[in-house]
Amino acid sequence: MKIKNLTWDKAIYPRTAKSRQTITAYAEALAAGAKFPPIKVQRVFNYQDGQKATIILDGNHRCEAFREKGIQEIQAIEWKDQPLDFQENKTALLFESARSNISHGDRLTTRDKKQVARNIALSDPECHVREMDLAEKLGVSRQSINLWVSDIRARQRTSRDSTIIRLARLGWIQEKISDKVGLSRNRVSEIVGNANIGNIDTLLSQGHDMEYIARHFRMDLPLAWALKLHGKTDREKFKELGWGLRTWDQWYFNECDQRFGDDWPGRIPAQLIAHTLYYFTKPGDLVLDPMAGGAVVPDTCLLFERKCQAFDLAIHDRRPEIEYHYWEPGPETWPAAGKPDLIFMDPPYYTKKKKAYQEKASMENPSISSFSGKDYKGFFKDFFTLAHKNTKPTTTMAFLNADWRDFESTPAAEEKPDKAITIFDFHRLLSETGWKTIFRIECPLSTERLTGNQVRKMQDKRILGTIGRTLLIAKKI
Repeated sequence: MKIKNLTWDKAIYPRTAKSRQTITAYAEALAAGAKFPPIKVQRVFNYQDGQKATIILDGNHRCEAFREKGIQEIQAIEWKDQPLDFQENKTALLFESARSNISHGDRLTTRDKKQVARNIALSDPECHVREMDLAEKLGVSRQSINLWVSDIRARQRTSRDSTIIRLARLGWIQEKISDKVGLSRNRVSEIVGNANIGNIDTLLSQGHDMEYIARHFRMDLPLAWALKLHGKTDREKFKELGWGLRTWDQWYFNECDQRFGDDWPGRIPAQLIAHTLYYFTKPGDLVLDPMAGGAVVPDTCLLFERKCQAFDLAIHDRRPEIEYHYWEPGPETWPAAGKPDLIFMDPPYYTKKKKAYQEKASMENPSISSFSGKDYKGFFKDFFTLAHKNTKPTTTMAFLNADWRDFESTPAAEEKPDKAITIFDFHRLLSETGWKTIFRIECPLSTERLTGNQVRKMQDKRILGTIGRTLLIAKKI
């Protein structure tokens, strides 16, 4: 095997540094005609930036000695006879590399073993690898392992516990949470029952803010706020969050509240969702978010003690509550368990932010922002029909969207009706699929998103821009 094609990954290889003395001794032995046993390697895919690589598991000093003597190839055996997914097999690779280096050549130092133990613990956030197993593999006492990895395990358990509490408060059953985090249902139940809310008030009384408290408990900020506000009325929560409660059908929010939801294409204010929950649901109701994106709907449901089932075609580790689902353009299995009281749908506004959404999607499962106008409207007709069949008579549909026209280049008088997709189209589609719109709530966007130069060009060309955004509230008929 060509040495230049081999990769020394410091996170996998058990030695913290190369021994100059060992490399020199091996090089001198090579010059004297010594034969060395094959090194051990493993082919992997999904390595850095998704690339393939051949990782050295045992024999790095031999490789360096061969390289210094100008030898370009070295005998190698592969641990497994087929490539492994690097991201899924980090722990196994660490274990095998450590095992191979304990019994021959330079023995691993205590420092090396400590680093291996910590690397394995870091690669095992669900704490599947027991300290007892680490001690046996590395040939040290269990007490040593506990000393080396206790800080890592403490952080992981806290993060895991926060995930469990979040999912439980969003209405996940304990069996499903157990499957998600890899713990028994009894342990999940204990963690849910031991969520300590009183400590938050104690820290606040000492002058700490909510960001400090979230870091202190190693939980995300929305969960910290949810625990702090637990048991308060909806109106009390609005007040504590610093949100004014609108009593008319004009909900203008200039900025997103950065405390809730992730940075995401088309991100909407949590305040808008909170108003929808306030007027159209009650605590304990189930909310379905079919296109969850940056999770602002689950975060807001968490705050206002509503259950939430969230789905998206782009999922990520930071959002365990979002489950993968791709809504096919035609009839599709309904993924939600139970019938929601409210569906809050904030889909892509046709091709607006098309590029950003497509980066979150894939060639196999494209974003609906890449559909033609006909297919885009057809998608919603299919979805509204499917939702009507899979919900209860009292379910409310909250649908947020905006008029789409080619306003960036076309004067208002020259806009072609067949090129536009407007709120009237969505109203018609809802009516055709068994829904009756009962409220049209205006939630306008800020004009500050347009520069002065853009505004002047629009004025010169008589282009009529769009800052309108409308929330349609519909009931089943």
